Amino acid sequence: MKRTKRPLTLTPGGSRAGALLVLCLLAGLGGAQGMAGMPGMTPPHPGGPSSGTATAPRSATPAVTSAAVKGLQLRQGWVAAAPPGAQELSAYLELRNPGRTAVRVTGVRTPVSGHAMLMTTTRDTAGRESMTMTASLTVPAGGTLKVLPGTAHLMLQALRSQPQPGQRVPLTLTFSDGSARTFTLPVRKW
Repeated sequence: MKRTKRPLTLTPGGSRAGALLVLCLLAGLGGAQGMAGMPGMTPPHPGGPSSGTATAPRSATPAVTSAAVKGLQLRQGWVAAAPPGAQELSAYLELRNPGRTAVRVTGVRTPVSGHAMLMTTTRDTAGRESMTMTASLTVPAGGTLKVLPGTAHLMLQALRSQPQPGQRVPLTLTFSDGSARTFTLPVRKW
């Protein structure tokens, strides 16, 4: 009987014991980094569904900013001032796209926070608001993306500083074409 090596796969219906064994093995091999050396295993993709982040992976060499991204116009934007001791805050902006190509925002980063996410806000039939992380926000061709209270926001978490009114905060948006563009927004009282 000839034996062939098969890659190890986990399925939602798999056994708990098998999943526990794999987790123990990964812990002993250095987590996701250890997975790269295991035959048939692929480490989780940064920014993937299990990573909890909406930021696009950073490449060693930055991509050239596309003409569509360069053409984006910041109509308005601000960062909500952080109350004392806050660990997260929101940023808002309105981007106009005069071009003929839609542009997808896939991430955000800023030096004032350790983690940032793209968020949408929805309201149910009872009027309750809920926030959901989203992988991208689209600036339509010839249109405007409104990341404003009640619609969407940029959630800045694990604050490294407490931005105060009068200060300015750089926010770097990353796009689906791999490019990035930085906008500097004023801090306002919320």
